Amino acid sequence: MSSVPPAPPASTRRQSPFQTLVGYQIVQDDAGLVLTLPIRDDLLNVQGVIHGGVALTLLDAVGGRALMGRTIPSTGQTIRSSVTVTLTTDFIGAVSSGVLYACATPDHIGKTLAYVSLRLTHGAVDGPVIARGLATYRIYTKPLDPPG
Repeated sequence: MSSVPPAPPASTRRQSPFQTLVGYQIVQDDAGLVLTLPIRDDLLNVQGVIHGGVALTLLDAVGGRALMGRTIPSTGQTIRSSVTVTLTTDFIGAVSSGVLYACATPDHIGKTLAYVSLRLTHGAVDGPVIARGLATYRIYTKPLDPPG
């Protein structure tokens, strides 16, 4: 298995309209790339806890973002974009306030697919785990053109 090179600084990434809608922020710290999202009332389900779709969104977004700018070991090319192929999630806890933190660890980067472990925590990067996941992404060395 190849080692996974570090990601470039978060400052090289742009914000998407979907990111603006959901309201998460991308930060780079000692733990690496982290997405943060303060819990708001409009993100809660009818039971008053964070909606599962919000957790999935954060996990998917951090997994894809964690791959951008990394090198494909077998070719030396840089990953410029990715598309989710699979995302499996375990929901572990429920919260209704505070801040969520999403982290990703690429486990293997191949020629066309990358495998990433995902974690969503509450209150801090090393806080209680709310959800965890495994994802597979189709990786590309060119930016994907937006539909036109």
